Amino acid sequence: MPGPPDVSALRQSPANPPRPGAWLPLRPAAGRSGLAGWLAERGSLTARLRAHCGQFVLLRLGQRPATPHRDETPLLGLPQGRKAWVREVLLLADGVPVVYAHSVARTEVLRGAWRLLARIGGKPVGDAVFARPLTRRGAIEVRHLKPGHPLQRAACAAAGLPPDTRLWARRSAFVHAGQALWVSEVFLPGAAVLRPRGRPRRRRMSKQR
Repeated sequence: MPGPPDVSALRQSPANPPRPGAWLPLRPAAGRSGLAGWLAERGSLTARLRAHCGQFVLLRLGQRPATPHRDETPLLGLPQGRKAWVREVLLLADGVPVVYAHSVARTEVLRGAWRLLARIGGKPVGDAVFARPLTRRGAIEVRHLKPGHPLQRAACAAAGLPPDTRLWARRSAFVHAGQALWVSEVFLPGAAVLRPRGRPRRRRMSKQR
């Protein structure tokens, strides 16, 4: 079985330009998304969501061995058709779906560096990741998902959105002891209207006469 690839080598290069509709470097692609602050967040997305709502809820949609998406198998160093550990969750802020998250890793890492994932239950992956100081995060890639992409289909189905909804997503690898956990996050329309808790609303200035 081939080993996992070097995460640092997965960035786009001039010799390997991105295809239309492909995963792109964070900048400048995120600048036209209207969600640049969320896409560029390198800290815990879960913590940021909690700071933007009164009630944060995680719905676990699935956690099982499954075939990864076609564009994930090269990241994992797996042949097409080989199963991986896959977890899908829906994150809600004050009852509104705001993020669909999809995590994937080679099954053997659950017996190694990422064995905590086997017993994570209904807790956010982000809480586990950012509690481990030796974990490093790779480059963030972003993509404007077209209808039909497996992440777009799953996100729309989970959130009850029309199947032709185009959504922005990001992905990155979290590496611990040389083993990678890839996390993709799809931002739903509700994320665009979130505001930090406690921020006062702007008052309109009265027009001087």
